[in-house]
Amino acid sequence: MHRILVLRPNHRLGNTLLITPLLGELERQFPGAEVDVVTGCEAAAEIFAGFRQVHRIYQLTRRPGHHPLRLWQAVRAMRRARYDLAIDCVKGSRSARTLLRWSGARQWIAPPFDEADARAAGPEWQAVWAKAPGHFALDAVHALRHALGGHRRVRDWPLPRLRIKLREDEVQEGREALDDLLGESGGIDHGGRVVAIFPNATGNKRLSGPWWQQFIDMLLQHDPSLRFIEMVAAHGASQLDERLPAYFSSDVRRMAGLIRQCDAYISGDCGVMHLACASGTPTLGLFTRPNLARYRPYGPHDAAAAVEPSDVASAAAAAEAFLAALPTSRAPA
Repeated sequence: MHRILVLRPNHRLGNTLLITPLLGELERQFPGAEVDVVTGCEAAAEIFAGFRQVHRIYQLTRRPGHHPLRLWQAVRAMRRARYDLAIDCVKGSRSARTLLRWSGARQWIAPPFDEADARAAGPEWQAVWAKAPGHFALDAVHALRHALGGHRRVRDWPLPRLRIKLREDEVQEGREALDDLLGESGGIDHGGRVVAIFPNATGNKRLSGPWWQQFIDMLLQHDPSLRFIEMVAAHGASQLDERLPAYFSSDVRRMAGLIRQCDAYISGDCGVMHLACASGTPTLGLFTRPNLARYRPYGPHDAAAAVEPSDVASAAAAAEAFLAALPTSRAPA
C-alpha cells in the first residue's frame, strides 16, 4: 500500500478533525505510504498540516454536484493516481461512496451504506461492523485493522486520538496570547485553573448565553479560584455580554494553540469541541442530542455529559466532577 485515498467530503470543522485518528493509524500501519484526502472543509490544510504523509488535499465545494467541472477535475486526478487503497470514513455519505467508486482504487474499505449494502458485504464484514466502536473517529480505524488481519499485531495498540499537530512556535504563541488575555488577573501562572468556554453550537445543540452565565456562576460558587475565558464564535460577537476575557481568531491553529494552554475546555457538541480535544486539553462536551456515544471526546482526561437546557444544575455538577478528576499537571499533547 503506497498510495492511499481517504474520503470525507464534508465541510464541517468537527467532521474533518474526526478523521485525524485514521490518519494517525495510517502513519503507523504504512509509514512509507502517501495519503491524499478528499474534503469539503476550507480549513483542511491547516488541520492536516504536520501529518507528514498527507500529500494532496482534494478541496471540494459544499455541493460538489453544483460545480461539475471542479468535480470532474478532482475525479480525473484521483483516477490518474491509481490508488492502492481508498477508505470511506463514515456510514451513509452518498457523495463519499460515489467518489470512492469513481476513484478506481484497487482496494477499498467502506462501512455499509444501507441494509442492502450490509447484506452484500457478507457475514464476515457484517460481524466486523457489528463490533465497531460506534464512534465516528474510530469505526474506520477498526475496519482497517480488521482488513489487515493477522499480518500485523495491532489488537493491543491503543486507539488513536484526535490530533492537530502544533509546532513549538504555535504552542508558544498560544501561551503568550493567553498570558496577555489574563493580564488583569496576573497571567497564566497566577491563581487557579483556566477554563475555556465556547458558548456556541449549531441548531438545538446550542445553549443560550443566559444558560452559560448561570452555569459559570455555579462553578464559581463551587470553586472561586477558577478563571474563565470565552472563545468567540465566527460571527465575532461575545455571547456572554463581554463578561469574560474573550479570544477570537479565524485561524484554527491559533485557536488550538491558545486552547492548548488552558487547563480545561467546556462547550456543547461542536467543531471547536473537537478542536480542543485534538489540541490535547482536557475537554468536556455537553450534549443536548442523543448522539453522545458517536461524537464524545474520548481522550484519557476527556468527558461528556447529556444535558437538558432546563437543568443547569446537573450540567454544573457534571463539570465540577470533570474538573475535580483532572490531574494537577498535564503531559504535553
